[in-house]
Amino acid sequence: MRILLLVSLAANLAVVGLVAGMLLLGPDHPHRRPPQGHDFVFPYTRAFSEDQRHELGRRLRGAFDEDRAERRSEQREGGYLDGYRAALGMLRADPFDAEAFRATLADQGAAARRRQEVGQQVFMDYVEAMSVDERRAYAERLEAEIGRMAERFDHARH
Repeated sequence: MRILLLVSLAANLAVVGLVAGMLLLGPDHPHRRPPQGHDFVFPYTRAFSEDQRHELGRRLRGAFDEDRAERRSEQREGGYLDGYRAALGMLRADPFDAEAFRATLADQGAAARRRQEVGQQVFMDYVEAMSVDERRAYAERLEAEIGRMAERFDHARH
């Protein structure tokens, strides 16, 4: 279940951002730099208790399912892999249609941003509904997680 939550949250990444990041930054060791892009969410999810992660994951899947159903009913978006399949055809075509490829990447980026917005709203709703004691306990676990991240980052730099 935890893996599903992390995969769902990681899906919020814009494909364009990943490709651009790899091209610009190169294959640096991940612990030699502070968290980037979607990595910001991992300390927040790791700081939840096991039960909280399960509950949040259930809520996220429900929200993503609702969002997907809404997009399909409005016929705004095809299946998840449709954009990738379209990109494959464009990459193989001669002549190459750069504008169509750019539009496909933009559409995929917009879909990733929508998923991220849905995920952030579910996260905010969940935290907002916590009691003061639950929020404080969560803050303690988050602080410990941030400390572990700092140690890994500092250790990797030396």
